[in-house]
Order: sequence, then C-alpha cells, then structure tokens
Amino acid sequence: MEYKRIILFLVFGFAYCWANAQPYVSNNGFFEVDQVKGCASLTVNVTVRPPVVCNGATSCDMDYENNGQFLSRTFTHTYTQPGTYILKILFQTAGFDQITIVVAPNTQPAFEVYSCGGNAAQVKVTDTNYNQYVINYNDGSPDVVVPSGSLAKDMHTFVSPGGKNITVRGRNLGADDNCNPANQAINAVVTIPPPFIPKLQVVTDDSIKLDFNNQQNVLYKLEIATNSTAFQQLKNIYNANTTVVGNLRTDDNYYCFRLGAFDPCNNTIVYSNVICSSNFDAIPQSDLNSLTWATNAIGVSNYSITKSNNPSLTATALQTSLNDANVICGTDYCYQMTNVYANGSQSISLEKCATAFSTKVPTTTKNISIRITGANSLDLSWLQDPLFTPAEYNIFKSGSPFGTSALQTFTDSNFVQEDQPCYSISYTDACGNKSLMSIAACPILLNGTLQADNAINLNWSDYNGWENGVDHYIVEKFDTQGQLLQTFNTGTGLSLTDDEEDINNQIYVYRITAFAVTAGVVESISNTLTIIKEPNLFHPNAFTPNSDGLNDTFKVIGQYTAQVEFKIFNRWGELLFITTDLNQSWDGTYKGNLMPEGTYVFRAYLTDLAGRTSERSGNILLLRKR
Repeated sequence: MEYKRIILFLVFGFAYCWANAQPYVSNNGFFEVDQVKGCASLTVNVTVRPPVVCNGATSCDMDYENNGQFLSRTFTHTYTQPGTYILKILFQTAGFDQITIVVAPNTQPAFEVYSCGGNAAQVKVTDTNYNQYVINYNDGSPDVVVPSGSLAKDMHTFVSPGGKNITVRGRNLGADDNCNPANQAINAVVTIPPPFIPKLQVVTDDSIKLDFNNQQNVLYKLEIATNSTAFQQLKNIYNANTTVVGNLRTDDNYYCFRLGAFDPCNNTIVYSNVICSSNFDAIPQSDLNSLTWATNAIGVSNYSITKSNNPSLTATALQTSLNDANVICGTDYCYQMTNVYANGSQSISLEKCATAFSTKVPTTTKNISIRITGANSLDLSWLQDPLFTPAEYNIFKSGSPFGTSALQTFTDSNFVQEDQPCYSISYTDACGNKSLMSIAACPILLNGTLQADNAINLNWSDYNGWENGVDHYIVEKFDTQGQLLQTFNTGTGLSLTDDEEDINNQIYVYRITAFAVTAGVVESISNTLTIIKEPNLFHPNAFTPNSDGLNDTFKVIGQYTAQVEFKIFNRWGELLFITTDLNQSWDGTYKGNLMPEGTYVFRAYLTDLAGRTSERSGNILLLRKR
C-alpha cells in the first residue's frame, strides 16, 4: 500500500509541477504573472518583461478586474471574488497587453473517512470540483495526492488508537495551490464494534424507519430480506443513526433487516442483530376483533399489543394471532403491536383499526311489570339482559305498534280497563340487531261484588308478564282517606271474600299487588276497586208503648247512617211526629197524649256515610197491652 502511495505521489507530483510551470506570459509578451488560476482569494504579482519598461519616467496602468479602473504601477493585486477576469495593462511606450485570470470558488472538498480495524482508516473524496486532492494525515507522514473521480481514495494506518485529524484540500492543474482544506476528526480503533438496531417502526404502508447505535466514521451496509432471512444489500449508512426505507408493501409482507459494520481496509464485515417488521392486521368479526400477524419470531420474547393507546394485550412468541373479545359493537378500536426482543430491541407495527360489530340476536325482553296508576294510565317497566345494549325499545299494545322508549320504562296514558289490553316489547340493540317479541304482559284487573249481607267478593286476573311467574298476591284494603286498614296474603289464589265487620267504615278501596318469584323484579299493581256497603235499613212491624221497657218506641234503624229525617202520620195524613235525631224514636204520643191503638204511617229519609240518600216508608201497628 505504501509503495503504491509513493508511485501515485511521484506521478501526480510531476504532473502538477509540469502543469504549473511559471511564469505565465501575457498575450503580447509585454509582462508576465506568477499565477493565472487559483482559489479566492488569489494574489497575482506582475513583472514587466524587457525591453518594455514601466518606471517613474515611463509609466504603465493596470486594470485588474476589467472594470475600466486603471491603477498606475500597481504590480500586486488580490482577487477576493470567484470569476474570470481580463488583466489589462496599458504601457506608455508599447500600448495594451492582457492575460486571463481565473478565480475559482474556495470550496472545501467533501470527503468521507471510514474507520478500519488495526488503527487504520480509509479516506474517500466525494468532491469533484478539483483536478487533484491532497490528503494530510497530520501524523508526520507525507501528503498523499489522488486524482478526482473513482480513484480519489487512500488508506492509512496510524501508529496508535485514539483521536486523529485528517485534512483534504483540492487543487487544479495550472493553478495556485491555495485552496482551503477541509478537516475531519476520526477515532482510530483496534476493532470495529458490532452495530445494534434498537428500534424498527413501520411508519406507513410503504415505509419503515430504523434507528441505530452507529459509531462515527464507520461505513455500514444495510441489508434487507422479504418474508425470510435471505438478506440482500440495500444501501450504505454513514454517520447516521436513523434511516427510512421506502417503496415497501408493509401490508402484504414483513421485512427483516441487519446492519453490517464494514472494514474497507480489510474487506471484512461484522453484523448487527436481526430485527423484523410485522405484517399486522386487525379484522372485526362478530363479537370480537381478530388480530393476526406474520413475522420472523427468532429472538422475540413476546408481543405487546396496545389497544386504543392502552397497553392491554400480550401474546407469546409462539403465537401468530389473538382474539380480542372485550369489544362493544359500533366502537372503533385501534391496535399496534410491538415485537419485544430478548436483546431489548423493539419492532413496532403499523397501527390498525377495526370497528366492532355483532350479529348475535339479542335475548328477548323478560319480566315486564305493569302498575296501573290511574283510571286511564299505567306504567310499564322491565329488566334488560346486561349482555346487550338497546338503542330503542318498541312497545306493542294488543299486538299493534304503540310507542318507543330509550329507557326501560313506558307510560300508557290512554289505558282503558274495559279494553283489557296486553303489552309486548322488542328492541334493537346498539349493534343494529333486533330481538324477538316478548311474551304478552296483561295488567291485573280487579273486580268485586257486594253480597246481601255486605260481605265483599273479590277476584282478579292472573299476572303473566314474568319469566318465572307470581310468587304471591297481596290484597290491600284502604279507607277513603288512603289509610291502609288491612292486608290479605292469598298466595297464588285469585279471589278473596272480605266479610269483616266494621261499623265505622262503609267505603273500602281495594288493590292487588303481585310479587314475582324472580328477585329484583318490580311488583305489578292492579287497578283500584271501590266498594260501598249498603246501610241495610230495619224497622219493626209493631210496638207497644206501655212503659214496660219492652218495645216501647218505634224508629227505623240502619248501618252507616249519617243523617235522618223520621216522620209519623195517622191514617188521615196528619203529622204526629218528626225528628232528625238519630237516637230519637216515637213513643206513641202526640202533644203529650197517648195515641190509640191502630195502624200508623211512617216515612224515613236517611243519608249514609257515602253520602247516598234512601227513603223507607210503611205502616206500623201500635198495640197497647192490657
């Protein structure tokens, strides 16, 4: 390598010296300059050639920048800006003469330095602005000259490892060697460390981003394999810790990568870990989202899957799919999978989203309760299977659509008891699936009759709106003020005879409450039924007002009497007695005189506790015992 470097140095050195023969003579030979080409800033010195003279007696004027501004006897000029200039000199005795000066941009050449093992380095000049490049390793070794183009590179071994500084300057043939050098630092190493890829992320459906822990000045070769580990070289990586690989089909394939640290001096390569993307998909199925993936699992310890930005799912390295059944239909879920490697690296998939759906037929509504709340209104309520979320309930009345509800309640304000309506319910759940129609639930209808002896017979319809039926019925009896007087537990019986004696209450209000066998079900309540007992008026056919303490007076007696007007007439229609006192009776006298035996006429007007009026009239026989 050193022998080759010496040959190149001699060849290019001779070429440079031959091409830079000085001085440079003007067109007419009146003067010469030491430089006609170089980088800015370029200093040019002028020498007048005999026999032409330029002195105090015979002057000459110089226009260095071809701008019409002549300077007298100025033999040195510095060009600060790049460009092509015509240096003109007007000699007093000889006339005009000129020469072309070319000033190039003072561009620092671009070059790359690659670390090699054994404290070596390779310099590769990528710049093409100059004819030649001079490399200085700043360690006492000779400069190395290389031509522009593919041969513009050199290898060098330092005596020891550590920080080094390399400079490269460009120069052109036939030009001043005054161009500024570029500098790069390099750390000479005994051995190039293997690279590591800590992270891979699928960015789009056609690109993948890779992060590296690369060292400066090491030439890396990135390799790729599609759906396998048959690697092919993709591109070089230099002084970069990240790269994006495009023109991929990440929705159809998975891609594996490895990075090689290349030693150009020894033509060896050391490889990194292998890291692979995942062809990850989220596919909605009825009542679950199916997560599937394809990748190379070598080195993978597990798969971690985030669900809508929450880390919630984990799969083993042996799995290639996972079903997420914890979904609600109509809800969007987004998933992203990370391949977690045992060496700490991670491969992150593209995020995939799925809208959950269900085709499951919702369970039928059960346990419908009906509570009659007024003469023309009742409330429906029911229980809902928590596995289904209704969007809307449809209420049917006597088999016909009647109304809708978003809640588990409904009020019928057009209830007519005589129509004996029944109600059924269906619903559409949040997934758009419709349930079957529930069984018909009919309200408890209470009826009753009053016997001649004021005993009350009650009967009611059996309630059939509950899945497991009725456990028992409770009959409640209230007074007119709504105060509960008595309750009766009839079990599952549908009738009751109430023959309880009660001289204080004539009016009773009854209702039936049904209790379900199933716990938690709201009670069903019947209509209320008001029963008014009869006063049942009574009077004797005769009385004996003889002061013997037996049947001495006459009056009409009745239960539940609030007011009375009682009159006695003789057979000629004369009024003998009148009273409104409930406790007063006729003692058989008129104005203090005993009335004779005979038949008399009575007439009684009574108002009962219910406010009803009744009239009773007839004949009464007055007898006197002797």
